[in-house]
Amino acid sequence: MDTKKKIVLFSAFYEPFMSGAEQQPREIVKRLGKKYAIFLIAARVDKNLARLEMRDNFTLVRVGVGHPVIDKILYPLAAAFKARRLKPAVAHANLESYAGLALVCLKILYPKAKRILTLQSGNIDDPRQKKNFIIKFFWHAINFSPHVITAISRFLAKRSIDMGVPKEKIIIIPNGADFSEIPEKIERSRNQVFFAGRLSWEKGADYMINAWPKVLRKFPEAKLVQVGDGPMREELLKLIKKLGIGNSVELKPTRPHSEYIKEFKKAEIMVCPSLAEGLGIAFIEAQACGVPVIGTNVGGIPDVIQDGENGLLIEPKNSDAIAGAIIKLLSDKELANRLSSRALETVKKFDWENIIKQFDGIYQNYLDEEIY
Repeated sequence: MDTKKKIVLFSAFYEPFMSGAEQQPREIVKRLGKKYAIFLIAARVDKNLARLEMRDNFTLVRVGVGHPVIDKILYPLAAAFKARRLKPAVAHANLESYAGLALVCLKILYPKAKRILTLQSGNIDDPRQKKNFIIKFFWHAINFSPHVITAISRFLAKRSIDMGVPKEKIIIIPNGADFSEIPEKIERSRNQVFFAGRLSWEKGADYMINAWPKVLRKFPEAKLVQVGDGPMREELLKLIKKLGIGNSVELKPTRPHSEYIKEFKKAEIMVCPSLAEGLGIAFIEAQACGVPVIGTNVGGIPDVIQDGENGLLIEPKNSDAIAGAIIKLLSDKELANRLSSRALETVKKFDWENIIKQFDGIYQNYLDEEIY
């Protein structure tokens, strides 16, 4: 008989629509799956996806009817009912949205489970959402449902504390990078800049594109590369055409993560002028690749970038600042090399191996307790 303690992970989106936030549950099952009996509950979102898959280190359970929109709506309650049948000792929700709501439902359906919530979302502070009473109600319920909260940055921890959550309940545990995925030998492309953000408002995509003509005036041969889709794609393609910069901007389709990392290694600079960011996994991965980074002074980004030490921080919503920082690093190779060399040291604290040990410690503390 398998005597492993049972843990449920709530992660609404897990294959094939994984984003940076889903890397945390991926690493948990990879590194702790042999130690615990882990069930990862995700939304089905596609009828072609199986409802149950036995993986090497965990069991993947999908709930829903196989529709990308309907399953998001159904997920909180469906996932909680599935978890109640599993009777886990610990339930850990990844992201304070659909998974967070599943934890709220589980508090009612199966209160015996110890509940952990990981805060990752940096884009829910949009003023339009803050004014929405219903959203504010759900935020409050989600933040007060767990026994303990982990936040990937100081910014997210403060947001929860400002809502009234006791700071003693919050532990800051960042997301990380798998340094084994970093390719060693890839030739850099001269004056190539990598925009590490999807084509969406929260990544400052329009500010990035508007900054590029200013860079070209100083470096006519420079090239801007981006990988991944987003809701602003058509709008940005029109802007690129309007600005006449199509020959120097390449918007590539979404690629596997390993190919995405290779784009970092090819670039001389990585930039993401985010307007909202929980932490910024892309900055961590770029630093691990030895690429100097430029980010905005918002959300959790200052937890990764210390301005002038291991990267450059600029103010958000400022195309002139974006262009100025890029030109500065392309013009001053000594500065760029110093920032990237220091980043290779500071980025070590984001190694997944050490981060997952912290989650293991939390799990073990709860599993050692008498739940009843």
